[in-house]
Amino acid sequence: MKYKGILLDIDNTLYDYNITHSFAKNRVLDYCMVKFNLSKEDVNRAYEKARNQVHNELRETAASHNRLLYFQRMLEMLKVNPMKYGLEMYTIYWDSFLEVLKPFDEIYVLLEKYKNKICLLTDLTAHIQYRKIKKLGLEKYCQNIVTSEEAGREKPHPFMFMLALQKLDLKADEVCMIGDSFKKDIAGAEGLGMEAIWFNHEDKDENYNGKWITEVKSFSEIIELL
Repeated sequence: MKYKGILLDIDNTLYDYNITHSFAKNRVLDYCMVKFNLSKEDVNRAYEKARNQVHNELRETAASHNRLLYFQRMLEMLKVNPMKYGLEMYTIYWDSFLEVLKPFDEIYVLLEKYKNKICLLTDLTAHIQYRKIKKLGLEKYCQNIVTSEEAGREKPHPFMFMLALQKLDLKADEVCMIGDSFKKDIAGAEGLGMEAIWFNHEDKDENYNGKWITEVKSFSEIIELL
């Protein structure tokens, strides 16, 4: 193996987040259309406004991703009692999300190769990330995780990466970070002198000249590099 350990992002790295989120969100929008007799456009507008507000107010914290807070704010905007419907909407969202959550091809080849030498490094709250881990079967290959809820900070803050290294008992030059977000995963790792593989499956443009960074488009390319 080229590295002694791997730091591995979850969302949109091990599965397609956008497809999964879109399905779950539409389930909630459909529920609201029927329950509150509103158009899908009005419900979606309220959701996006609520999400942006919560995300901005709680920026750089795990709570900024909490769907229950999004739905609470959204219902408040719609003059609907969030205590009555918020938790049900939250449950619909995540149950629908997990229902269609599908791993990218070949992720298990990587997981098997670095079995028990991986630390999952992920923004968002621990509870839902653990549900995703169970759905994907990641617990068979990984014994370590750092969430932004645990760390009190979000990527690319160096503390998250340092905590992951501590859990693996490895140094920065002994590991490789793999993730889809250039700003959060790749730049964060590079700042600590880690090698990083940017899984750019959405073909995004970034200007960089880092000797520690390798850009790939598929998981098969990642496996070849490792």
